[in-house]
Amino acid sequence: MKSWLITGCAGSGKSSVAALMLKQFPMSGCFFSADLAAAEQMKTVTIIGRLVAAFGTQALQISGEINRQWLREVVLPDAALRKQLEEILHPPVLAALEVARSDASRSGMNLFLAEVPLHYEIGSTVSADFVIVVASSRSVQVRRMMETRGLDEQTVHKFLEAQWPIEAKVERADAVIWNDGSLASLEAQVLTLASPLLQA
Repeated sequence: MKSWLITGCAGSGKSSVAALMLKQFPMSGCFFSADLAAAEQMKTVTIIGRLVAAFGTQALQISGEINRQWLREVVLPDAALRKQLEEILHPPVLAALEVARSDASRSGMNLFLAEVPLHYEIGSTVSADFVIVVASSRSVQVRRMMETRGLDEQTVHKFLEAQWPIEAKVERADAVIWNDGSLASLEAQVLTLASPLLQA
């Protein structure tokens, strides 16, 4: 089984690339999303308790659920607060990734595809046979995040500045997918990467 990892900066289109890649492996590909795993962790009593202990009840919505928008707007742009958040969330998310990878291997999958947005920021701790960086221009990232997440431009820039520059990630990648253009262009790039594995 091949283990591939998709990373990049916010708003670059990582999830779109992952979805297109999995279309090439409808019966033999397994997908893990670190973002979805983190969202699931934030529903658990243990993690909710730890987040409230770290950030106070302002981290909660009236419903008692974690206020993820507040985390995005207040915690992520602040280096010290972000470090606290990462220390709470990253260990269980990375543990869940390895469980998913092990399950995929036992199930006879050809491809384990993990989307880990902060792969480089956390020290490249997730092993992979192949690392794909999805990149796009800063202006496109800002527009996408404003449209999809409802954030104002200032918040988006703070969010992006909390991550490694895309240029640094591109330098370390095994392959780069540039996602500023059309869906057809994106599909063609994904197919080019997937073809050798499909023929193996």
